[in-house]
Amino acid sequence: MSFRIGVQTYQWLAYAARFGSTFSWQQVCYEAGQAGYVGVELTGGWFSDLPSPDETMRFCESVGVRIVAFTAGVGTDEDLELCRRKLEYLRDIGGSALMVGPPGSGDLPPNERLPVLDEFIERCKRLADYCERYGIPAGLHNHLWTVCETEEEIRHFLEAAPIGWCPDFGHAAAAGADSIALLREFGDQVVHGHLKDVILDEQRRFVRFCELGRGNAGLDFALILHVLTEQGFNRWLVVEQDQTTVTPMYDQALNRAYLASLGYEAALRG
Repeated sequence: MSFRIGVQTYQWLAYAARFGSTFSWQQVCYEAGQAGYVGVELTGGWFSDLPSPDETMRFCESVGVRIVAFTAGVGTDEDLELCRRKLEYLRDIGGSALMVGPPGSGDLPPNERLPVLDEFIERCKRLADYCERYGIPAGLHNHLWTVCETEEEIRHFLEAAPIGWCPDFGHAAAAGADSIALLREFGDQVVHGHLKDVILDEQRRFVRFCELGRGNAGLDFALILHVLTEQGFNRWLVVEQDQTTVTPMYDQALNRAYLASLGYEAALRG
């Protein structure tokens, strides 16, 4: 086993929005460490709050974590410039990957989804130049309610391969995609990954994201991690929940315990 497992921090952002509270990037990193994680994927607007790379690394070391990834979009030239800055920052702090979200689908009719996805692919080709410059890969984050949601759309992107893949297993399951089949075919393109579980209703429509092992979409995390191990994946996976049951730190401690029970304590220790 050579991959490592950390935590994604959008859950803290969503929790703050729900209850009208705030979290600094320092508090999020501290709570991630208290929940038992070493690696952190930092999301939201926290990037703009970060000090110099050296200062960030000193603080992270003091709370026992490291920032391994950022989230990003490529919708505009300004977004691409922000991607460049994030890649440069990741290089300077010893980060691992940039996670890139596709455009939202909104009310797009079915025949207009693919052209928007193709535009996204073209912009990702520009991002790939920055990835090569800074030595940090970027990966598509497949997502509900976007133009890269279904198995067919994910496959279309991965066949074009403008950048790597950051599979989100919860979003894939909620969209009816077969994550294992996609992993077996495109596993060599995985540069990062989101471990996420999901609850669906009787019609298999999305209800909410939940703690690992508590969903009903048929996700087999033991098999997912086994396949990644077989393929020699050696980068970071992060646990993402989005919606909170108790508090972000408590929920993520439960997720960590679940993964440790599957035999991945070493990966959780980074």
